[in-house]
Amino acid sequence: MRGHFNYLRPDCVTECLDILDQHGTETAILAGGTDVMISLRTGVKKPRIILDISRLPETRLVEPHGETVRVGSTLTYSELIDHPVIRQEFPALRTAMGCVGSLQIRNVGTLGGNIANSSPAADSIPPMMLRDAEIIIQKKGSSRIQKLEKLIVGAYSNTLESDELITGIILRKIKKGYRESYQRIGRRKSLSIARINAAILGRLNDSGVIEDARISVGSVAPSPMRMTNVESHLKGRKPELKTILEASRMIAQEIIDLVGVRHSTEYKQPAITGLALKCLEDVFLDSSVN
Repeated sequence: MRGHFNYLRPDCVTECLDILDQHGTETAILAGGTDVMISLRTGVKKPRIILDISRLPETRLVEPHGETVRVGSTLTYSELIDHPVIRQEFPALRTAMGCVGSLQIRNVGTLGGNIANSSPAADSIPPMMLRDAEIIIQKKGSSRIQKLEKLIVGAYSNTLESDELITGIILRKIKKGYRESYQRIGRRKSLSIARINAAILGRLNDSGVIEDARISVGSVAPSPMRMTNVESHLKGRKPELKTILEASRMIAQEIIDLVGVRHSTEYKQPAITGLALKCLEDVFLDSSVN
């Protein structure tokens, strides 16, 4: 590890925000450390202060509030996977978190850190987008709430300022009758970064017609994104195999149109189609899901 730094571990959010207010530009925030430690070892980050936020009590709670659930930003993946509220309310997110790295990484990695790192391949981002996730961001003297899809603006890029801290995530519950699915493709079944990932959530009305469809994909563009055109195309249609296959092809084509034709397109286009088809079948055709 290169350089010298001061290690600080505040006991509360207020103390943490005071430090960021004074030293934000020369501080690296440490939650689980799965990303920041690599940056320190390689010399990409050379902070004067390491700010350990892993034990802030205010950021380690899961709090249901009516139609939403507030999730603390420093809870680890393993803690969230085992939490009864997450297990009951957010199956696709739970599946996605179970795909992150290894058990050792899940035991220290955090949801807030995944958001702050803003990797295009982040497993947790697509399923959170389906729940209209809002991110609670605090700085000394003020706070703001920003939509997740607006917070991440590019690969490893977001709107966070140096004096700001993610303290929580607000996720919306869904009504009875909704189903959701998360799927990914990686080089291996575990210990791999997603080459393509997707989360889909939907609901049929009493007539068996698609009433709602939400689709989010990651690792194929600079940032995870909602496929709103395909969502609109599906609504009001019967979930027949022909319709589902057409929507899967639309997802793949829209992504190719966005990022352009590359040397990997020959592989990625059918791979995206197949992954989307699996998710859509899970949600609209397979009665065993959820």
